[in-house]
Amino acid sequence: MAHGSDANDFDLIVIGAGYGGVTTAALCAKQGRRVALIDKTPRAGGKTQTLERKGYRYEMFGAVGIPALNSRFHELVDVLEIGDRVDFLIPEGKVAAVHYRPAEGGWRTLRSALQQTGSEEERAALRRVFGATDDDLAKLGEFYMAMIAMSDEDIAALDGVGTVDFVTRFGLPVGLTSQIYSTLNMLFVAPVDRLAASEAVLVLRNMAMSGAGRFHRAGYGRLAEVCAEVVTERGGLFLTSTRVQHIMVEDGRAVGVETDKGAFRAPAIVSNAGVQPTVLKLALAESFPGEYVERVQKLEPSWAIAGVRYVFDARVFDAALIPIYSDHSWLDSERFAAMEAGDWPDIPLIAIDVASEFDPSLVAEPEHQVANIQVFVSPDPDSDMGEEAVRRARVVIDELYPEIQRHTLRTEPYGARQISRMTRDSTMPGTGGEAVGLAQVVGQVGKGKPNARTPLTGLYLVGCDAGGRGSGTHQAVDSGFNVAAMVAEDFQ
Repeated sequence: MAHGSDANDFDLIVIGAGYGGVTTAALCAKQGRRVALIDKTPRAGGKTQTLERKGYRYEMFGAVGIPALNSRFHELVDVLEIGDRVDFLIPEGKVAAVHYRPAEGGWRTLRSALQQTGSEEERAALRRVFGATDDDLAKLGEFYMAMIAMSDEDIAALDGVGTVDFVTRFGLPVGLTSQIYSTLNMLFVAPVDRLAASEAVLVLRNMAMSGAGRFHRAGYGRLAEVCAEVVTERGGLFLTSTRVQHIMVEDGRAVGVETDKGAFRAPAIVSNAGVQPTVLKLALAESFPGEYVERVQKLEPSWAIAGVRYVFDARVFDAALIPIYSDHSWLDSERFAAMEAGDWPDIPLIAIDVASEFDPSLVAEPEHQVANIQVFVSPDPDSDMGEEAVRRARVVIDELYPEIQRHTLRTEPYGARQISRMTRDSTMPGTGGEAVGLAQVVGQVGKGKPNARTPLTGLYLVGCDAGGRGSGTHQAVDSGFNVAAMVAEDFQ
């Protein structure tokens, strides 16, 4: 791939600086290609941008890395040789606090480390919190051992199996099943009955072997920011607050982009904007075969998250990760449809990420806190489901943490509309606010996921819509590696 002679000519243009886009951009820049990385927001990171306001750094929508150790994030740092600029943080001790309400009422709290060991202390906690018997724990052990023993081929064979069908085989009790399903809802933002068991197995296995939480000093989006720095340091361009309006197509191939700051050309375009916005809006549907367009139109988004960003003047939350649920909180297709119709569970499924428990330097004053409270709602930017979900969540959180109102300095509510405005344009009815892109449901994973090479020559997809496996940003970085290799192969 030859460098262009014009200042606006590049070897590669990447649309969107989420973790999939910055991974591909930085890797290709490291390989010697001149890259233009373009994002419509003021900073890199996509949905995991780290904001800075009034002396506090906090997460746009809340993010914690899975797995904690031996991740593709670690591999990315090693390959780019940026270990001196990115510091991974994994707090020690019992920094996770699960609040579980059993059928008989009241609250039970499970405190645990981010790296499980299977110790007798952990087993005793499962007995106390979830009412598990020794026989139940033996079944739980069989469940995890079965997943750990699976080959890559075994896992891929589960692409067409729903997670509930897979988990049911092990005969786990209600409490432990609620724990597993609630965790998977939080990781994939999708219904557990239709979540592909292959994806669930891969992530649960990674968590068991490599821990459940990872953060990055100075904010979860810090690594994305450094990847953008690598692009510019290698002679490329990182354009922020710049909207790509159109992907230019000439003689049946993608050749560049038109933006509100001018046109840029390259023989390869990689889009992290989402498959539907890319195909149906940026490149225009007529650039693709009709059957491909029809398939893209039918693809199902993940759910959205709605929530509240908090800044506290005291240490309100006593843990870094705080899931809250009952046996009625986890969500399959039927339960989510009931919520959309106004029939809510006793406790909405709530996830709390407390970024300052991972990195105390994020707050302006010692003992202050920044936290992100999240619930799971429709990806439709026009839905009012998020407001009701957040209202119900705040009632529960006020009960568990009665000091929260007294110590709140600032709140910022958000939902699907803001997610779409910040990251993913709404191009199909009911879409735009999806938290992780396409839902990782049966039919949309593995070979059922859109190919990163689109039918339009020179145009590639990257991120959670193509080319990767795993949960959230780990899937995006995995995709970024795969697409960088793909571009190198095609333009050798």
